[in-house]
Amino acid sequence: MKAIYEKETIKDPESENDSYSNFTLKRDTVFCCEQFKMYCKKFTVWNYKQGKFGIVDQINYDGHSVRSIDFCPFCGEKIDYLDENTPEKVKRKKVRI
Repeated sequence: MKAIYEKETIKDPESENDSYSNFTLKRDTVFCCEQFKMYCKKFTVWNYKQGKFGIVDQINYDGHSVRSIDFCPFCGEKIDYLDENTPEKVKRKKVRI
């Protein structure tokens, strides 16, 4: 599965010199299985601060913690995170003479 996102750097309105990044999942992302797609529609799974899917790891009185995932929790397929603005690297074979 390839999760395509767009990274946007935004100036922090509360500070003159600071900025933060916002990662937005693109709608044309093709999900690996229907279960994961339906799960993402029902729950907030995309983490806009990290640019990855996440699941709730721990719940406590102060809130909850989220753990990033690299594999689909339903079918186990690897999730490749790709920035829309960064071209993919092409792997080239080394030729020995």
